[in-house]
Amino acid sequence: MTELAAPTGAYQYERQTVDPVTFEVIRHRLLAITDEQGAALAAVSGSPLVNEATDFNTGLYRAGGEVAAMGQTVIFHAASCSQMVKHVIADCEDDPGIGEGDVFVVNSPYKGALHAPDMGLLAPIFHDGERIAWTGAACHQLDVGGMVKGSFCSAATDVRQEAMLLPPMKLIDGGELRSDVWNMITGMSRLPMNLGLDMKGMLAANNVAQKRLGELIDRYGVDVVLSVMDELMDLSERRLRSRLRELPDGVFAARTYLDHDGHEDKLHPIEVTLTKTGDQLSFDYSASSPQARGFVNCTYTGLLAGVYAGVLPLLAHDLPWTEGIFRPIEVIAPPGLICSAEWPAPVSQGPLGAMWLTETTATEVLSKLVSTSPDHIVEAQASPSGGPDIFTVDGLNQHGEPATGVMLDQTMSGGGAYAHRDGLSPQGHRNIIAGKAPNVESLELIMPVLYLHRRLLADTPGAGRNRGGQSSGAAYMVHDVDSFRVLAACHGYTVPTAPGLWGGLPAATNVHRLYRDTDVRAKLAAGELVTEIDQLSVSEQLLSAKPPVFEFGHDDVYEWGPQGGGGWGDPLLRAPELVAADVRDDAVTVATARAAYGVVADADGTLDADATAALREEILTARRAWPAAQEPLTLDAAAGRTLAPVGDQLSIVELDGERYWACDCGSAFAHAHENPKLRLGTALAEPADLGTRVTFHAEIEVRRSACTSCGRLHFAEVARHDDPPLFDVRVEVA
Repeated sequence: MTELAAPTGAYQYERQTVDPVTFEVIRHRLLAITDEQGAALAAVSGSPLVNEATDFNTGLYRAGGEVAAMGQTVIFHAASCSQMVKHVIADCEDDPGIGEGDVFVVNSPYKGALHAPDMGLLAPIFHDGERIAWTGAACHQLDVGGMVKGSFCSAATDVRQEAMLLPPMKLIDGGELRSDVWNMITGMSRLPMNLGLDMKGMLAANNVAQKRLGELIDRYGVDVVLSVMDELMDLSERRLRSRLRELPDGVFAARTYLDHDGHEDKLHPIEVTLTKTGDQLSFDYSASSPQARGFVNCTYTGLLAGVYAGVLPLLAHDLPWTEGIFRPIEVIAPPGLICSAEWPAPVSQGPLGAMWLTETTATEVLSKLVSTSPDHIVEAQASPSGGPDIFTVDGLNQHGEPATGVMLDQTMSGGGAYAHRDGLSPQGHRNIIAGKAPNVESLELIMPVLYLHRRLLADTPGAGRNRGGQSSGAAYMVHDVDSFRVLAACHGYTVPTAPGLWGGLPAATNVHRLYRDTDVRAKLAAGELVTEIDQLSVSEQLLSAKPPVFEFGHDDVYEWGPQGGGGWGDPLLRAPELVAADVRDDAVTVATARAAYGVVADADGTLDADATAALREEILTARRAWPAAQEPLTLDAAAGRTLAPVGDQLSIVELDGERYWACDCGSAFAHAHENPKLRLGTALAEPADLGTRVTFHAEIEVRRSACTSCGRLHFAEVARHDDPPLFDVRVEVA
């Protein structure tokens, strides 16, 4: 990507040394400003996407667009708002100029937005006539035009079909609203009132930031406040670099597959190689698929957003979230890939498509990196949900008003497991750190639906010594209207895109089902409480991952269930009593307890300890006989010294001056420079081996790799049939 030019009209200040107390006061005040921005946006907007899903962010930026402070909501926007500001500077500095009282609007994904519905309003901040900073707010709009209501355009082949596209342009000029621009923007939306309120909310957020920052400057002086901003960036950079130096150098890889691009059910690999050297990280996505024909691509901004969303919670959870976090990070992707799409590739589902999977792959490689450090492994996490479904309503609601919006149950997804505990049930999306579970009553109030159920779903988590978190699913029927139209679209229906770590199994695949011409109304009229689909007489209409817009009729029922989180560690190491409790609590079914965990239990959670011990020994015996691509070594690791852990079941050991991979059973089975999977026994898994809610694409397989000495499961790799084993951990130890 071409670097954007540095600003020419910025105030050149004198850096001050600020005492620690004043520094902390100003630092917290900057964060409080972003919180107040969010409160102002939510109060004015009224959109459920703002108030329920917290699908927005706010921030303060230095004169060149560098992140000085960011809100704690959707962290994808850490990259987006900053890139928008940089594009405003590059495009508008000379013509039409950037002046005091100006506000710029951007929604072009090729000019910094994540996709067109994520509109941003950016305002320069001046002091004594010179530009010192920027403030910005971005939030998801219910509709910004395009081929379909809601602006998720599954049939698009060109970004210009998806929405109005706003490059940086002035919405307010010197404090005066440009009504022509305002009217043009709202006139392109099918929901002009909603869009207008969102824009007014973002204006309010920016006004708050300008006022509060001005008050801060009046109290402490402009040079002191700017010094704190810049020192915060430097502080974040120093601390992250220090943390990176504590970790071993190495190369770590992850690969996943996006199924269905809106036109064809073909697989699009997204693959990253992370190289950690000293205090630098390099994320290389060059091996990913060329950009897709359909709307699942993301631009380079989306790629940055995905990587940053992986880095911030995992490596920088206790650091100030500023531009300094991003300075040690290099992100590589030649133009024209699914994660670095070139104009005019469609990208309207990019944040829920390629961008989402750049985040999960970034999280995976970073977790593999920190798993090589005893001090930092506690932060490693198996993958959270790898594919958020959408259910976009288009029609009139029960009040006769236009109802265009997204049902938000998909935010209630399970979290990935850790080395020390299970994943959260549900965790919510990892990149929406302030996300809230929307109330059923709130959604029924504004949408023409009636919930039949919303509940945690069994077998959504990935199995492991520590299992992933459960996701919540829901079922709806039409209420108080005859019908409405629906766009339903995601990925991960036939590819497990929430993998486990270190022998943990991937989570379930996504599920959505449409049942036509049911007798649900007759059942309800007869006083029967309907909570299960098998209570109904139905005709199921099979849905692809991205079906065309369909009519949701008066007697239809729609059911969906998102993925949970991936598991951690060999499932046979989970205590049988915990698995039995999972069965009793409807987190795991009897069938999955047996197939994935080797646990025999009744539906009420009663454990058969003897049958469990016999079954687990049978599974271990079978694993020890799995064939290996290369003959395993059989060296005694106990005779050497451990150089580095790799997760909590593997390590790199030194024996007689040579380095080897070792299982925690004490067997050194491969040279350290080799891909360990080649000397582990490997067998293909059937979908039922992973759980009752798993489906495989025709091109996909899951390879399980275990120690031939003890039967310990170390890897469960999702791959296309002809892909070589991924060499995903190469540790350099002194």
